[in-house]
Amino acid sequence: MKPLKRNRYRNSLGLSTITAILIVVASLALVGLGIVVSKNRVRAIGEEQRKVESEMRLLNAEILALNNRIETMLTRDRVQPRLTSAGTLLRPITKHNILLLKPLTETPAQAATAAAPGAEPALAHNMPKNP
Repeated sequence: MKPLKRNRYRNSLGLSTITAILIVVASLALVGLGIVVSKNRVRAIGEEQRKVESEMRLLNAEILALNNRIETMLTRDRVQPRLTSAGTLLRPITKHNILLLKPLTETPAQAATAAAPGAEPALAHNMPKNP
């Protein structure tokens, strides 16, 4: 009679080799997952930045529109009747009210050092006297 054939363990890979392969595959999967998460995070930050930039563009356009509106509302023809009706003490500017300053003969630094403390300013003679 023939001896019974026993089922023999045919896997030539040992436990340590299988463990090493699993560790390598798991670490590669984690690295890939980290790259995907990182790229998604960068994309989300980029989308948020684009939204903020578009909002900034809209706000700048709104600011320009408001500045243009303010400039049109503050023209002399519109402001003067309002001030007059409000009873302000503003008077029209005439040539008599305009101050004319003579040009300085020396540099501003020399003029500042030459002026004595407590002395009358050099330009005081150009100022009109109020009656």
